[in-house]
Amino acid sequence: MIRASAAALLTLGAAVAGAQSAFPSKTVRLIVPFPPGGPADVLGRALAKGLADRWGQAVVVDNKPGGATVIAAMEAVRAAPDGHTLFLPIDSTLTMNPALFSRLPYDPVRDFAPISLLAIQPLVLVANDTTSARTVAQLIEQAKAAPERINFGSGTIGTQLAGEMFNRAAGVRLNHVPYKGGPDVAKALLGGEIQVSFDGIAANLQHIRSGRLHALATTGLERAAALPEVPTLNELGLKDYEARVWLGLMAPARTPPAIVERIQSDAKAVLMRPDVRKLIEPLGFEPIASTPEGLVQRMRADSARLVPLIKELGLKLD
Repeated sequence: MIRASAAALLTLGAAVAGAQSAFPSKTVRLIVPFPPGGPADVLGRALAKGLADRWGQAVVVDNKPGGATVIAAMEAVRAAPDGHTLFLPIDSTLTMNPALFSRLPYDPVRDFAPISLLAIQPLVLVANDTTSARTVAQLIEQAKAAPERINFGSGTIGTQLAGEMFNRAAGVRLNHVPYKGGPDVAKALLGGEIQVSFDGIAANLQHIRSGRLHALATTGLERAAALPEVPTLNELGLKDYEARVWLGLMAPARTPPAIVERIQSDAKAVLMRPDVRKLIEPLGFEPIASTPEGLVQRMRADSARLVPLIKELGLKLD
């Protein structure tokens, strides 16, 4: 009996090793749900190049923007579960979309095989010269003195939720002004249409350094590497405030566990490379490279935190 069990384990080990060594056998497609040139695309291309170097096989980025990332997600869902199609979802793909769409055509848990949480990007709270607030305390004081007179812009549901979370944590009422995307928010800020915004660091870094926008705080639990001199809302007294964008790595459901393990291990090695970190950290990204279980835990925690707020605000995308 003991010999039979040992033989079975050896056979299983050989099968796992065989699956890993046979992968990849052809070009790998990495689906990115955003246009070329943005922070997520930069991260995807750095990952693709690093994986190609390790595998000796081409890894091609396939940009599929639109539909609040649903278009890209469905491309991944329909792909063969053999590891040769990978997907780079943003947090909203997996945690917010189920609450934002009445009939979402994919299930974040059932339709994907989690591989890794890749990187996290805190947001930055910025103000322009149409308000005299240069600290969070001053912004809160002004907002309490004139409820709904200070406007914050957002181009995504995630950045809108960041502002609404600030309202609740600080006991104020900033007025939300929606825009079609981050570039429109930046234009509105620079043009004085709105006073503040919660947005990605990369989108605002140039204007912060030029002095056209003022960074009041970042929204992670720790200071951002790209803006180490800027305090977090958490350390300024808004305890446990956290609003961060993250990107993960998924494969179609039923992708063999041995292949998932191989991809996770190699993706981690790529993200820890100094040249890759040097490329993505100025964009505000903090490389994580978690286990599949770490990605699932993050999905669950964010869903539990954000879905009730989405429902309270009555937000829908269809």
